[in-house]
Amino acid sequence: MRAFLEKIGNEWLDDFVYMSKFKFMDLGVDVIAFDGDDLNTLFKHRPSKNDVIIGSVEVTTKFFEYLEVDVPSYLGYPEELKPYLLRDIKTCTYNELSDSYPYFVKPKDGVKLFTGSLVANSTQRGFLEEYSDIEFLVSEPIDFVSEWRCFVHKGELKGIQYYLGDYCNYPNTDKIKEMISKYTESPVSYTLDVGVIKSGETALVEVNDMWAIGSYGFDAKTYVRMSIDRFMEIYK
Repeated sequence: MRAFLEKIGNEWLDDFVYMSKFKFMDLGVDVIAFDGDDLNTLFKHRPSKNDVIIGSVEVTTKFFEYLEVDVPSYLGYPEELKPYLLRDIKTCTYNELSDSYPYFVKPKDGVKLFTGSLVANSTQRGFLEEYSDIEFLVSEPIDFVSEWRCFVHKGELKGIQYYLGDYCNYPNTDKIKEMISKYTESPVSYTLDVGVIKSGETALVEVNDMWAIGSYGFDAKTYVRMSIDRFMEIYK
């Protein structure tokens, strides 16, 4: 196994890439840095299905395509977890978007094709026209006072990392564990992004796949182990 870690020029893509380096080395895995702006620095090493990559969604997608591996679908809102969303979410095209604002929009497929956004007026709606050939997930706005990334490995909660809002509003861990128990069709490694709303309830923001997320300061050793297991699962 080799671990390909992304840089942009002479700088690591992000801190989770840099921190992963040392944990891969501790496992005896060969670490190869490459430039995300020049993918020849990656593909000249002829990656195989024994290797993993830690980098951007865009570059990791190219990595899967090189290996002729289907890019995993966006996990988003699994059927088992819809009761925990605490909001209605529907699928529609650009032409079907409502003129009644505001609402929250994100791509239905294509991991991180664009960042989910609040559409508050017709001008903001117009920015989505370039994506008129895809389907959107549209939901009513929900007021999260804090948001947290929950790392799950082999059905167990491994850590919770704060990433937005008021960090004094901690999520309900019993509710998070309940979500994990309900998500029976989950991959081996993933995250539950959850938020605390004004009422104090803990709601699901979205589910993210382990190959497509940053660590937000999560334990690097566990992050690397979870990443390896997820890549090996994808390759099967």
